[in-house]
Amino acid sequence: MHSTLSNTQTQPVSLWTTKDGQVPFFDDPTFNIEMLKWNREPDTAFDSVYRRVLRGEISKIDIDIAIVLARAKVLTEKQLRHLFRNIFPQSHKLATRLRFLQKIGWFEGWRLESQFNDREHLWSIGIAAKNYLGYGLGMEVPDPIRISQSIKNCLPFCAINDIRIMLVEKGVLKPDEFYWYPELAPDYESPMALMAMQTPIGKMVMYVERLSQNKLPARFMARKIKQYLKTFSENGGLYNPIPNSLPPVIVWSCGSEEAMRNILSVQKQFPSDITQFFLVDEFIKENDLRYAWRVATMNASGEATIRAFDMDFL
Repeated sequence: MHSTLSNTQTQPVSLWTTKDGQVPFFDDPTFNIEMLKWNREPDTAFDSVYRRVLRGEISKIDIDIAIVLARAKVLTEKQLRHLFRNIFPQSHKLATRLRFLQKIGWFEGWRLESQFNDREHLWSIGIAAKNYLGYGLGMEVPDPIRISQSIKNCLPFCAINDIRIMLVEKGVLKPDEFYWYPELAPDYESPMALMAMQTPIGKMVMYVERLSQNKLPARFMARKIKQYLKTFSENGGLYNPIPNSLPPVIVWSCGSEEAMRNILSVQKQFPSDITQFFLVDEFIKENDLRYAWRVATMNASGEATIRAFDMDFL
């Protein structure tokens, strides 16, 4: 199914939808994103934040949430509710806490509005949490200002975090075997993420890329494939940063089958000598990744054949 959205300010936007006509949340380019405001500018200096921690105004669970957000970069409120469901069984209590912490600069929040998806909120660490985690705990943390400046491009982080959360909870991915934009080797452009998933035949290194329809996904894939082919040719395979693991594979994360087919339809090459999977949001049902994988082959005429792949150990 295919639909378009038009308004008075832009040209019609082509939307890739699921078979039932839905626009996948993580691939909805029509979101209007509004930053949640402070009542007044909070004091986010380390000394002030440290005193709040000593007084208990910022609790251990608030610090734990900040650590999770720092490692994830950006999470939706739904994802936070899932991760902290045992501590906040009543979701409105987590929402209330997040908004209090946002007003004192511990977190930053954004409201997402779209005619295709329900209202949602995005969360990242704020300046106060950055100062405490960085200066107080010695953590390497993302820059909240940089995230704020590029928040419209942050849904891909949430999409990959969704996959990451499910794999960790299934016990096939260790939390410390996930990396954002890993520095792999000289002259090697980093994938968006790297995961080392445990399979029955060994550890599988996955280079994960997100294909988002508002970021020229077909052109992005073509450029990435060209780079992966160059590296494969020069090194006799994709560079593998994790010893004693299976040869790396490429995982293309995308929103829908329609997105996958449209992106493949304009590719000039899709090499079969590199193992590549598609992981499609549309087919992820009830937090189960098993049946969401697809493999594609391309014939000499450039026609792609797509098959479902049963990742049965999941």
